[in-house]
Amino acid sequence: MIDWLSIVVPCAHPAPIDAGKVLSVGASGDVEWMSSKRQTVTGSFSSGLTVRTVQRSVDPCTHLEISGNPVKFFQGHNLWGADDVPGLVMATMEHLVGVLSLAPTDLDRLAWSVGDVQITRVDVTQSFHLQSRGEVLAWLRAAEQTAHLSHRGRGQLVKGSTLYFGQHSRRWSLKLYSKGQEIHARGHGQDAILNLPHAVAWADRTLRAELTIRSMELKRMALDQVAAWKDVDGVPFDASVLLRDRLGSMTMTTARTLPEDVIASLTTGQHNAYLAWAAGNDLRETMSRPSFYRLRSKLLPHGVDIATLMPKEVSNVVPLYRVLEAVPVSVPDWAVGTPLYFEPRRVA
Repeated sequence: MIDWLSIVVPCAHPAPIDAGKVLSVGASGDVEWMSSKRQTVTGSFSSGLTVRTVQRSVDPCTHLEISGNPVKFFQGHNLWGADDVPGLVMATMEHLVGVLSLAPTDLDRLAWSVGDVQITRVDVTQSFHLQSRGEVLAWLRAAEQTAHLSHRGRGQLVKGSTLYFGQHSRRWSLKLYSKGQEIHARGHGQDAILNLPHAVAWADRTLRAELTIRSMELKRMALDQVAAWKDVDGVPFDASVLLRDRLGSMTMTTARTLPEDVIASLTTGQHNAYLAWAAGNDLRETMSRPSFYRLRSKLLPHGVDIATLMPKEVSNVVPLYRVLEAVPVSVPDWAVGTPLYFEPRRVA
């Protein structure tokens, strides 16, 4: 599912759109810089999109910067939703034309249809089901100590229910969290869902994985234009592949002990280091970097990753592989064809 989109769209409009200005005034009283504030457009639900004019030519009213969650905007929640980026962009623009009295030219509309629209941020999500919200939270607590993501290291558990990898990265970040916990949080703006027992039960079982890809990484991956999110036949690009690729680089400690033949192959120093790790110590504090990674590469094939910390208590740990090797859950059948699931029109 596409959980967030930030785009720059060619679209003529008669007057600049903003919600005021933010400016910086120097000690001499001169304005050092000025930026337009974003205007919020609220849909049929409480969720909104932010819009402002962005100047890309001599004419100041040729492009718009739009940011928000289009799925939540159109269906009122983000438990599930579409991953059709071109379709969501087109549906968003068609809606805003009437709401904001825009005046797109024929060339603007052609640009929307062929995907000549810049993307500066996209969030891609997948949902996995466990047995209960309590089991999801137990999984997250275990993953904080036992999961290691390539190029991001160990995760950081925030408020007991969201595990971040690379939270402040300018390129991309990954987070895993309890969807059931999220929809019950104050101010989340999905009150309609709380009145639907089937939806609440679905959310309570859900471990949500969310990948945020920002402008620099989108450009590197050649995914910074909407056109790149569909193939030559106009079929939307399977965005979940991007998330699975990142999850595929995650290693997890699924074993605490090694077979005797593996232990026998270790040097005395490696064996002592392994025992220290099994006792819950962080080996990066006591080993040199080359020694640490030599030992790590030796133990990884046996399910031991010393880049993670061993939890002191493992009796209630939900095995990580049980989720990450599972088939993600999709839109429930009972939601298809109802207002609970918005499907954008396919852009040819």
